[in-house]
Amino acid sequence: MGRRTRRFRKILIYVFIGAVAYSFLPMFHFWFMKGAPLDDNNQANVLKLVDNEGVYFSFIVFGDNHAGLIFNDAAAMKEIWHMNREDRFRKVPIDFVLGVGDVTLDGSRSQFEAWKKVQRLIKYPVITAIGNHDDRKLFDEYCGNKEFAFANRNSYFIVLDNEDGALSDTQFAWLEEHLKAGEKYDHIFIAMHKPPYDPYQQEWYNEDNSPWSYRFRKLCGEYKVDMVFAGHKHMYDHQVFDGVDYITTGGGGMLIEIPEADGGFLHYIRVMVNNDYVTYEVRRVSPPLWEYVVYYFWKEVVYWVRNFYGSGYIVGRNTEMQPMRVKDLNDREYWSW
Repeated sequence: MGRRTRRFRKILIYVFIGAVAYSFLPMFHFWFMKGAPLDDNNQANVLKLVDNEGVYFSFIVFGDNHAGLIFNDAAAMKEIWHMNREDRFRKVPIDFVLGVGDVTLDGSRSQFEAWKKVQRLIKYPVITAIGNHDDRKLFDEYCGNKEFAFANRNSYFIVLDNEDGALSDTQFAWLEEHLKAGEKYDHIFIAMHKPPYDPYQQEWYNEDNSPWSYRFRKLCGEYKVDMVFAGHKHMYDHQVFDGVDYITTGGGGMLIEIPEADGGFLHYIRVMVNNDYVTYEVRRVSPPLWEYVVYYFWKEVVYWVRNFYGSGYIVGRNTEMQPMRVKDLNDREYWSW
């Protein structure tokens, strides 16, 4: 019995090692493949949508793939495999993929070349915002326009350049002009890199109290924007301000440092538009087995241990921010968020 048990364990070990090695094989294809041509950019892919008709369609949103690091590219490849299967039932046409920035790790030319490989693997037209890790000049060369708007079927899409964080007065004027243009459509969607709120308050990113973010959220509420998509934080999060859905989707491939319980997992978003209805689903994707063994398993172990003396996981969140009537020390009333 002991000999059989040892033999069975040895077989299991060999099978596991083989599975880990097999999960790495797609990277060899990625390293030697050609990238998408330079003219496969934002403005060209927007033109591909001009003739789309009907009021029943889908699009995919993802962000922060950070091309150029083996861990990131491997995870992005697995996500793309799932993305490309989204239309397998041929019930709802998927018009395009919308990226919310940080297509590269630190903006070097070699990493933009890696991004073009990632883009070539996606079978749908790709339209992406710029992120703070993307070199602005090279983004022009490899991805195209940084700030623009376009219509697709019954919806209006606005892509903003906020890789520096705040929006300028000039950008706010441009944004409001396009929000007015979008009023004749059934839906308005906005894509940007940095979210105008705090998706994870345990981290350093803090925008809830920034003047630009408050101004932005009020403007979106005024024009009844349907959804605002952002990345930057490597996680999934959803909150609502003034009736507008704000979705942080930064799980496009970059190594996730936030615990899974708080939204720290690889994912992309599939949005479906049906006449005047908008729904979405979060597609969670497990990392390649070798990447899980090397990184993700140990990340969760560290958080599990830290949870005994740290701040704990997020188990509840106020997703609809409403003003409250409060009093200061002099008994004067004012509105507060």
